[in-house]
Amino acid sequence: MIDTDIFIEQMIIKVVPEIDDEGLEMMIEETKPVLYDRVMTHIVGKIDEKDGQWFLDILEKEGVTPEVADYLKSKIENFPEFLEKVYDDFETMYLKEFKSFEKEFKDEKFYDEDEKK
Repeated sequence: MIDTDIFIEQMIIKVVPEIDDEGLEMMIEETKPVLYDRVMTHIVGKIDEKDGQWFLDILEKEGVTPEVADYLKSKIENFPEFLEKVYDDFETMYLKEFKSFEKEFKDEKFYDEDEKK
């Protein structure tokens, strides 16, 4: 299974290698819900509509349980590979969007020059 925090941390360090620990933690916490939504959207798109509501209800009540994991493995062919692809696609999108942001705002100053020293 993919460790989401480590995945996000490594992804952020790719785009901002000089980030400090506080900034890294902040970006991890801001990125988690976005990745979670992306994963949930892809999962719900792969299961039956009637099962989708059960899945969302149990996830809300109990979180990811062995029962939920077994259910997903039974409903989504090659679930580990499916999940890995969703994460890889998210990383590709994140890196692309970050580069686009950098290009668009390259002349902007997002910090005080004294803070950088």
